[in-house]
Amino acid sequence: MRKPSSFVVIGNPENRRVRLFQEALQEAGLEPALVISYLDVLNDLCVLDKVATEGVTVRVESPGENFEVEKRILSLGGLENALMLEDQRGRIYHPRLWFQGFSQLMTSLAQRVQIAQSDQHVGKLSWFNHPTDIISMFNKPLCKQLLQPYTLPACPVFSCYDEFFAFVEKQQASRFFIKLNSSSSASGVVAYEYNKKNGREQAYSTVEVVHDMDGERFYNSLKVKKYTARGTIRTVLDFLFTEGALTERWIPKASHEGSAYDLRVMGIAGKRRHAIARLSRGPMTNLHLGNQRCAVDELELSSATWAEIDALVESSMQAFPLSLYAGLDILLPRDGRPPVLLEANAFGDLLPNLLHGAESTYLAEINAVLRRQAGQYGEH
Repeated sequence: MRKPSSFVVIGNPENRRVRLFQEALQEAGLEPALVISYLDVLNDLCVLDKVATEGVTVRVESPGENFEVEKRILSLGGLENALMLEDQRGRIYHPRLWFQGFSQLMTSLAQRVQIAQSDQHVGKLSWFNHPTDIISMFNKPLCKQLLQPYTLPACPVFSCYDEFFAFVEKQQASRFFIKLNSSSSASGVVAYEYNKKNGREQAYSTVEVVHDMDGERFYNSLKVKKYTARGTIRTVLDFLFTEGALTERWIPKASHEGSAYDLRVMGIAGKRRHAIARLSRGPMTNLHLGNQRCAVDELELSSATWAEIDALVESSMQAFPLSLYAGLDILLPRDGRPPVLLEANAFGDLLPNLLHGAESTYLAEINAVLRRQAGQYGEH
């Protein structure tokens, strides 16, 4: 007999993330979660006081892969005529305004639930990941500040390519990563190299530039582009810096069987759980770009290295005290220095078919909530 479920998911109902979470609930012997769509939240069609009940646990899922939701978030961020945008697959639409809208949405969500609870005089509900922490994880510069002892130092903030290049010319290092301040899935990422001997530049990027009568348009590409023309590199970097981007030094990654790799590690309830290596012969390791998964056992890392990774996971998760989990991208430097945190991902648990102790990421999170409800560790 199934145990009663009091889970609520705010997400896009058609998305596989929601489906996989529901399947994990079924595997745990629980009733399906109540699903509240982002469109209903954004259109004020849902009554959040229905979920503002003691004993309820709310899961905020990624709003991605739904263009109607994206348009409304852009509108919330201040983009005029956002609702008139056409769905051009892969196009990068105003990431700075999107993040402003997303932050407002998350803040409003938390406030509306809190007000509904106060009005009904009910006890506190729980969150898988609290909207405040989700905003922090999406804000790469803020996230870097919160995790300063454990992550790569950021370079100065640049407003354009010329400022960046003037900085590069004065540095001993000649390789850098540039990333949009708020993005996921390698959107708006550039791996940049400058050869001081011959003055040549090259940049690897997921950004594809399309020129038309109205100027340049920018798209996410599933095939990493290599740019060598300074004019094109300038165009891409000017776009990123205008939208807001951070720069950090390019640290060579450890290698396995001729490929560089980093790790995606799930921190759940403060501990390392699922982990997978992402192998690439290029500078970007994201799996959706066609890179290969590799079981971490094949890396034959030492127990000392795993102890360092465990300490890094535990310390990183302490920066997000209101959240249960995060997908942590961890770099193992090729020169043998200690592991370094690259990013924390609020929605970084989409790792199909990856098990830890016979649990998927979703099932492990659900069981962690059940243990929390049983008082085995602190409340979020």
